[in-house]
Amino acid sequence: MLSDTPYKLRTQQANFTQPRKFSTSVQAEDGSNTRSATSADVKVGQKIKKVRLTAGHTQKHLADLVGVTGAQFHRYETGATRIAASRLMKIAAALGVRPEVLVDGISELAAPPPPPPPPLAVDANDLVSLVEVFSLITDPRRRKALISFARNLAENEAADGAASGDTR
Repeated sequence: MLSDTPYKLRTQQANFTQPRKFSTSVQAEDGSNTRSATSADVKVGQKIKKVRLTAGHTQKHLADLVGVTGAQFHRYETGATRIAASRLMKIAAALGVRPEVLVDGISELAAPPPPPPPPLAVDANDLVSLVEVFSLITDPRRRKALISFARNLAENEAADGAASGDTR
């Protein structure tokens, strides 16, 4: 039955489904592609290139050591392709450096710095007096007792301030 139909029709019937194309992109809530290369990827690639050139290696040589093609290694260096952590470790090992060297100084990768502590509302003369008096105590048990007492006072004051809504 199938042999009676023209060739074109047979091939269309035999290939009735199109191969599926699976997308590897993942969309973030804002619509951006979370797997796309970022400016941090570009900076990591530039750092890899700088270290590679300093060490006197070619892209091809390093690609062979890492186990990727020269074209893929070029994409890493230009930031066109993101580098998996395991691959970054292989690249660092091939370059003879620690992985941190390749990502140091890239602010997009670092967590924001913690906020500075609030300024002390303490008179500097009081602190000097406290340290001077404390240094006169030679018995370790009494020093520990004084530290414990000071901590207890501070915790009670903090709890009293929180209960009264005092933010100072």
